[in-house]
Amino acid sequence: MEFRSAKLDTGARILTCAVTALLVGLATLFLFLVPFGWIFTIFMMLIIAVTYFLAPKRILLTATEMIIEKNIGRKITIPLEDMEGYAHIPDFSKLTVARTLGNGGLFGYYGMFSTAEYGDISCQLTSLKNIFLIKTKSRVYAVSPAQHGLFEEHISNVPSATGTIARLKPITDPITYANKLILLVPIVLFIVISLFVILNYAQLPERIAVHFDAYGNPDRWGPKSSYLVSGLVPSFILLVISIAAFFIVRRAARNQALPPMIVTIVACIQLFIAYTTVETYWVKKYGTHLVPLVYGIGAFVLVMVVLYVFYVRKVITKRRS
Repeated sequence: MEFRSAKLDTGARILTCAVTALLVGLATLFLFLVPFGWIFTIFMMLIIAVTYFLAPKRILLTATEMIIEKNIGRKITIPLEDMEGYAHIPDFSKLTVARTLGNGGLFGYYGMFSTAEYGDISCQLTSLKNIFLIKTKSRVYAVSPAQHGLFEEHISNVPSATGTIARLKPITDPITYANKLILLVPIVLFIVISLFVILNYAQLPERIAVHFDAYGNPDRWGPKSSYLVSGLVPSFILLVISIAAFFIVRRAARNQALPPMIVTIVACIQLFIAYTTVETYWVKKYGTHLVPLVYGIGAFVLVMVVLYVFYVRKVITKRRS
């Protein structure tokens, strides 16, 4: 039997319209005003296309499988014999939930989410109302069928090893929360960057290089006040993101390796901001780069890729066990 996914809820519709309009507007500006802007235009259009293609479209219940189909892309196939329980959640947003590796509303809510009540969930949702959690031997899935009453009637009659599929109950075990000391890393980084910028600001001339080409040569100049902005503002924003993400994920994640890992990833971006801040000062002070720009950027990209792979393979995939 076929069950269409529910229509996008209000939050997803607003976010989808706003983000799509923003990306289309930016893509147009880049295309006509920025050299090689067509590269950024293609990237922004790909964001819209890929998120739409991966959004859940319908759910099929056969005699042996439940299949979650996307608009375009790989189907998720769940053998009925692997199902161990289900739960009807009237409002998913009422749970203690954190998005750990997924899409939070652009054409739907899909990817990996974590909840304090039901653990880690692979969400395939178009609405946060009247969703169903399906627990299998390997993980928990969430779907949002339009005909939720009829869907529950069918899913409740799925046979299992002990008869019919059981009702999934919330986890009652308390969470052992991650240590907050990890937050000292972004805090100390922000303090060090701030002190460096403030202590060396007076030594800079009134106009400084604010941008460099691929060979490390300055190609844009600005007032030295831009040094304060580029050094302090991004680092402060990243500090706020670290603290907010840590506590949001910490309160919801059963896997408490996630919050420190997220802080570590953001701290690496802070380190790169620190590198660019020192580089700007070093070029004006000594007329040469502390580290060749291409090496600095290459090292940053490599570290971020390694951290991302580690996050996915060593942390996220532990949810399957």
